[in-house]
Amino acid sequence: MKILSALSFFWLVGNYFGQDLNEFILKESYKHEGGSYVLSSTGCPTDLVFNKDTILKKSKAGTYCSGFTFTVFFQTMLEHDLFQDISTTELKKLQKEWYGISKESVETQCLYVFEKRKWGKQISFDDAKPGDFVQFWRNNKSGHSVIFLDWERDSIGNIAGLKYRSSQTKTDGIGDRVEVIGAGSKELNRKRIYIARLEKAIAVKSDNPFQIGNN
Repeated sequence: MKILSALSFFWLVGNYFGQDLNEFILKESYKHEGGSYVLSSTGCPTDLVFNKDTILKKSKAGTYCSGFTFTVFFQTMLEHDLFQDISTTELKKLQKEWYGISKESVETQCLYVFEKRKWGKQISFDDAKPGDFVQFWRNNKSGHSVIFLDWERDSIGNIAGLKYRSSQTKTDGIGDRVEVIGAGSKELNRKRIYIARLEKAIAVKSDNPFQIGNN
């Protein structure tokens, strides 16, 4: 029976999978529009409150990319009660990682946060879908934190550009934009586009094929 018990354990573990939250992320991202782009303060379009503690205050003058995407992430996590067993101190540290302030997170930012805490994973270009988070870098070394909407393709179907939602000067705050992926100095560096998917762990009920009778 010890062997059967061990097999039963592995069967149960195997019935957990990650459910993406892309639909909710998109819904949250479209609650905000415009509002001007200002690279100062928190960059957030609203106050972010956790257990009565204000993690970040609403930016009075306008938003910027990291503040917008962190707000969408934060509100989605709250809505699905996914900030379990996390302290206010840890959440503030996480926020700095999302903004790329720490040395370890500066390159991948949102992806670093998801992988470190097992909240999500990196997604390939082919598997990307609306509602994924993206950190990308241009060839001139400037970066942007965004929410993926779609790929722009050339006449033969190759990925040529990225359509996203974020806060930037071109949309005077929060809005949708397309940027070209290529070799130009202001174009996106294909090798430095990091796609991250937020997932919620779900337990799937299923019969245990190793169970024999009743114990």
